[in-house]
Amino acid sequence: LSALATPLGISSWGFARAGHHEAAIMLLSGVLLTVVTLVLMLNPLGVHDVLITAYGGIVLVASLLLSRPSFIAITALTMIAATAVFALDMTGHTKSLIAHGPEWPQLGVFLVVTAVFAAIGRVASETLFGSLGALRLAAAGDAVTGLANRPGFFAQGAALLTRARAGGESCALVLADLDGFRRLKVVVGYAATDRVVAEVGKRLAELPGAHLIARIAEDEFAVLAKVDREGMAADLARKVHQALEFEFSGVSVRCAVGFSRFPRDGDDLDALLLAAEGSLIEAKAAVGGERLAGPADRI
Repeated sequence: LSALATPLGISSWGFARAGHHEAAIMLLSGVLLTVVTLVLMLNPLGVHDVLITAYGGIVLVASLLLSRPSFIAITALTMIAATAVFALDMTGHTKSLIAHGPEWPQLGVFLVVTAVFAAIGRVASETLFGSLGALRLAAAGDAVTGLANRPGFFAQGAALLTRARAGGESCALVLADLDGFRRLKVVVGYAATDRVVAEVGKRLAELPGAHLIARIAEDEFAVLAKVDREGMAADLARKVHQALEFEFSGVSVRCAVGFSRFPRDGDDLDALLLAAEGSLIEAKAAVGGERLAGPADRI
């Protein structure tokens, strides 16, 4: 049992370290199911009472920590394993020393009790996480654009870089600063400015590929994405610049863009932001043309 459980447990820990928490819990649940099933087959006192406690605990933990599809999968596997070991015990294929083993009605009791555990745990989990999710969205989302805000960007960006570091992948961070934002509010008013900002968020969200997009300041936006190679960072920055040069409701939107590359320009989000801010300052200082700069431009 130790030879089986130890390497799989270490693998679960590795998944968790890499940010794949659901996969880690799924693997750990599978290990526990296997170990519990084997222990019950070797248990001289039979399976019934231990069965309810052990399998019910696995289902309850899964109901609290896993997404709905994963929870359903673990629950189904638990029911199958429990029914199998129960049937083996009744037919005398386990190490039980009890003369009168369990009967089928006892299996029905187990299934009902486990189903109650699962239902209570899942209802509590979805109610709790639904409330926490709404609070998290309010805390980590920008009300005008629907994008992540600064706290949300730092939390999600750090997780994205952790996964990229574990996989040896490259990332690009692009910062875009809107021109004349304060003057825009004075000229067209706050409501119209919010519509312009919402259009900026929409255009960034429509960029091809999977990106983490955030409004990290009143007039500054960040785009963080995995790239196949570091040279693609400039291409992403150019796409962001082109997306944010447009006319909307009589307003000419212009911007300056700076970018940095992971891991070349920084090994964490703070270092990448500093490098991108430095190149953004240079881009803002440029007059005319495509105001786009990256760290390589300063070498």
